[in-house]
This record gives sequence, C-alpha cells and structure tokens, in this order.
Amino acid sequence: MTKQSLYVAELVFNLNRFVDERIRSRPTTILDRIPDQCFIGQTITGDYQAITGIYAEKDVLTTFAVKYSKIELEKYDSIVPELAADFMNLHNGLFLVNLSDSEHIESSLLPPMMDPDKNISAPDHDPQTVYQMPVEFDFGVVNFILAE
Repeated sequence: MTKQSLYVAELVFNLNRFVDERIRSRPTTILDRIPDQCFIGQTITGDYQAITGIYAEKDVLTTFAVKYSKIELEKYDSIVPELAADFMNLHNGLFLVNLSDSEHIESSLLPPMMDPDKNISAPDHDPQTVYQMPVEFDFGVVNFILAE
C-alpha cells in the first residue's frame, strides 16, 4: 500500500472519529501544484517527507471547525484556521504513529503553518506529486492536500 493510500485511509478514519460519521470521499486528484486557496499546512520531515494542507470555503471551514472542536462559532474568525490546523496536526500525528508501527518509518511534524496572506508551497524535490483529497460533508466540501 502506498503512503498516499495509507494517508487517505487514516484521514477517512479520523474524520469519521473526530468530525462527522456521514462523510463521502470524492476521488483523489493529482494537481500540478498546491492550490492558491490553501494557507493552512504542516510539514512532515524525516524518513518520509511531505507537505499537508487543508482548505475550504470560509463557511464550510467554520462548520468543520465547530464540528471538530465542539466550540460554538457564529462566523469565520481567526480561531477557525487554528482549529483546522489542530485537526490536521492530530491527524498527521496519528498517521505518523501508524506509519512508524506498520512500516518502521520515522518522521516528525513541524508546527502548523497558517498565514492567510501566503499560501503553502511544496518543496522543490523530484518527483513531486500533489494529491487533492476532497471530502464531502452535509455542510460542504473540505479539501485535503498531500504533496510528496
């Protein structure tokens, strides 16, 4: 099983566990670069290296943050990206634990990146593949990015 497949399987499991049991995964697509809308990201370093990201429309990301955190928010504000990054940090941490257990690959996480004025970018290494994994919720679509 590829690391991207493991990432998606873990992502679906964690979304079901921590956000909403009624998700629908859409097909993963390969992009030529990380989308400009993606400003929330996290870098995986070590034996396995990648950049991860999450993005959605503001109202969708707000509802995602509410469902994940169980905090009531009336509108998008500065805490929404922080909560989305918190989910990504949790998911990525669990993914790396499973990667270490199953494949004996040791990697670690850098702190999440959140800068609304600067989108995340993948390192310039070959080959670079950017996967976009859209996940549909009752409230809209959240896009997850894995660039390896």
